[in-house]
Amino acid sequence: MILSLVAGAFAGAVAITPGPEDAYKPRRVAVLVGVEDYTDPLLQGLKFPEKDARDLGAVLGSVDGGGFDRVFVISGHDATTRAGLMHALEVATADLQRDDTFLLYLSGHGTLEIDPVQGSELFFLPSDGRLDAPETTGLKVSDVEELVHELPARRRVLILDTCHNGRAGSRSAVSAPTQQLISGFRGEPPAPRGGHDVSESEARLYAAQYWQPAMEDPTLQNGVYTHFLIDALTGARSKADLDEDGLVDVMEAHQYARDRTMTWTGGLQMPRAEYRIVGREEIYLGGSSTLRGAAERALIAACDAVLARARLFVNGTARGELPGVYALDPGSSTVEIQAPDGRTLLKERVTVRAGETLPIEQLLRRKAPSFGLLGGVAYHGGNEALLPLGGSLEAVWGNPLRVEGPWRPELHAAADLSAGTDAATAVDETTGTVSAGVGFGPTFGPGWLAVTADVHDTWRASEYGTQANLGAAGGLTLGVDLQLDPHLMLSTRLEGWAGPETTWSGPTLAYGGALRVGISRSLK
Repeated sequence: MILSLVAGAFAGAVAITPGPEDAYKPRRVAVLVGVEDYTDPLLQGLKFPEKDARDLGAVLGSVDGGGFDRVFVISGHDATTRAGLMHALEVATADLQRDDTFLLYLSGHGTLEIDPVQGSELFFLPSDGRLDAPETTGLKVSDVEELVHELPARRRVLILDTCHNGRAGSRSAVSAPTQQLISGFRGEPPAPRGGHDVSESEARLYAAQYWQPAMEDPTLQNGVYTHFLIDALTGARSKADLDEDGLVDVMEAHQYARDRTMTWTGGLQMPRAEYRIVGREEIYLGGSSTLRGAAERALIAACDAVLARARLFVNGTARGELPGVYALDPGSSTVEIQAPDGRTLLKERVTVRAGETLPIEQLLRRKAPSFGLLGGVAYHGGNEALLPLGGSLEAVWGNPLRVEGPWRPELHAAADLSAGTDAATAVDETTGTVSAGVGFGPTFGPGWLAVTADVHDTWRASEYGTQANLGAAGGLTLGVDLQLDPHLMLSTRLEGWAGPETTWSGPTLAYGGALRVGISRSLK
């Protein structure tokens, strides 16, 4: 899907109403800017930046191309002013989260200002940019790099199809004083001052070295580098896919576009890239969502100061000290946290999906004792003294002994109450049970399964008096605890049980079940 940002507003966009289940799903967001309608008469002459943005946006937004969930194409004079671009970026990135992928593409005029001592300063010029005042009307490339670097998205890509040398036939222009200064250099002008160093899972792709032209070509109907970048994600995907995994990552796409650009321009234009990819944490630009989901790695993260200098082990292999963020293969792994003195704070088998972030603090909270209060509905069968359906209230003390590993013990007590008319005797009565017991079983992510054993007392009160009987039961409980904040969880339990019970007419085999929902609080 392609969304267009025009003059800071969404024009012709299809409304998307995400459901609650989509709120925290990893997303792929791309912003593509094409500037060719300039106010400054010295900045005319570009033909394809807007088409570049549209063409690349169409590929990134296609299901069989980039598979990006949100693609914002920004073009036209009013939308690409300096203020318009900053507003558009603010809107497009407002709800980015840790597990998202973000791509920013800029196509248009560039320029530079030279300080022989401090080095060159590179600028991207918006539609209202002025060649004689890039510091106040343009966007510093170093500031754009910093903006992308500081975004919360886990994978970040910046692509600039522009240059800054002022040579004829290129996507750049320089002021007369700067051109005069360049002509006085023996060789190239001072190298530009860089922005923030690239960090983990971050890539910056540039269509040319700063002293080279970034060329357009009427034959290709695009900027040369952009044309071959699109080619790497479409018709030439099999050639760009160097490791033949069915996906084109950012390095493969750039390498393909770089080599073809150099050949097409006879070496006049040499694209460059800066990236830092940790382990197998590739940034995929093309390929099916199924293959991408299987290849992208999950993260395991710890930020709590309590974990300072604790050591992380995954499947018995040391991965580093905490706090920190470490890549984790999708699927099941054994995670162990050791205190600086060697004590095991946590050892658990966890299962993660591709693109997911698993906070270690959440695992540790599951090991701490908790208290929960849940309400719901209960069913009783096999005991003619009880009405079958009624309300239910349960209190749960989770992990009272602080058991480590993938196990969850608990103590629980419940009370069920029903009121109605006995179908056989037409007598109004109130019936209920009071029970207490234990449970123990494995955990898996936010869920768990427990084998339970309980003793209970059933009673019936009517105009003829009150009866009470004892019983015992064994059963299974399936639970899910969803974290609401560092201490609170939304707990859901589905229980089933069966066991011997005494009644006024003799022993019987009773059975039943309950569904309860409530809040649990960590007692850490």
